[in-house]
Amino acid sequence: MNKISTRFGLSVSAFVLAASVTSLALAEGSGAQEHGRAQCSGEHGKRSEGDRAQHAAERFKKSDKNGDGFLTQAEVGDKRWAHIQVADANRDGKISQAELAQAHTDGKLGHGKHDKRPA
Repeated sequence: MNKISTRFGLSVSAFVLAASVTSLALAEGSGAQEHGRAQCSGEHGKRSEGDRAQHAAERFKKSDKNGDGFLTQAEVGDKRWAHIQVADANRDGKISQAELAQAHTDGKLGHGKHDKRPA
């Protein structure tokens, strides 16, 4: 009876150990994703200056829902507005493409999660 109990205990211990190792491996593997989204690959950093400017212009135009040449909180939503409102140099509640570009140049706007701002 003692041998059976020892074997059973070892089997259970081996199973628990295997399950723990598997869970740890899965947890580390999912570290590359946050809430089901893959982390940034860094590919955008390899764009040329012209490509970045074109991408910015296209994104601005797409966000400018009424086509007036300005972005407003209503057009971009609260979360994005909270990030870009520092670009509103004249504090009129609208951001022009020139204001946005200047804010990027001045370093007022970073790159979302990649910002390394002091705490």
